[in-house]
Amino acid sequence: MRALCFTVDLDRDVNIQVPGGVAAGSIDRGDGNSPRFTSAQKGLDILSDILKETGIRATFFAEGRTLEYISARGLSGHEVGVHGYDHEDMTSMNENEVRECLGMSVDSIRKATGRDPVSFRAPYMKINDTVLNALPEFGIRYDSSMYGRSESTVRPFRLPNGIVEVPVPEGLDRSGKKIAAYLWPMHEGKRRPEDYVNMASEIKEGVFVIATHAWHMTESRNGGIMTQEEAARNAENVRQVAESIIGMGFEPMSVSECAERFLQ
Repeated sequence: MRALCFTVDLDRDVNIQVPGGVAAGSIDRGDGNSPRFTSAQKGLDILSDILKETGIRATFFAEGRTLEYISARGLSGHEVGVHGYDHEDMTSMNENEVRECLGMSVDSIRKATGRDPVSFRAPYMKINDTVLNALPEFGIRYDSSMYGRSESTVRPFRLPNGIVEVPVPEGLDRSGKKIAAYLWPMHEGKRRPEDYVNMASEIKEGVFVIATHAWHMTESRNGGIMTQEEAARNAENVRQVAESIIGMGFEPMSVSECAERFLQ
């Protein structure tokens, strides 16, 4: 059995680390590095339509601050996990700071969705034992902050503290170049949908985790705000990846569903 786990980082537009600060900013488009959320909202709306059309229940890893600036309507029916509060590098924090950040993040998700989150993805995919060991205190049982080798069998596995890791696969494409199942290179015009479909086809059993950013549906890190035509092509690429992988027999599942179904 094979599952497609479609995950989305729902965070501020084109997040960047700000020197000397903890909270992330947004890449400067002429008004400085203050956080922006417009592309995240538009991207969420686009993704919500794609997921509905393809029958996918996704997992959104939501940044707490972003949930305070956008409408959460597009999250209805999907799993919502924790992605920090201000897209902090949580590996730079001490234990008390990590707990404070997680508490604020969980509260934001609970307020926006009425549900308690059970999954987590670290901002920047940067995680350490301090963060991992704090997660159970906040009801978090599943993590997807690590990359794992893309092999014929890819399964979630249990970490020493009991958290179940659902890794994002990475490996080599058919030309021998490194590839991870994050879609950002496709959004930036550096990869084609077929690259991710081919990657998924190598998995004969287990979970294929796809990851993307909501803001990346309408804004490119290098190219800026997309035109309507560019955004439409971008959305079609995402739809093609999802439909093609499902067409190969992958069953769509959330992070928590994959963890429970495929745990080693």
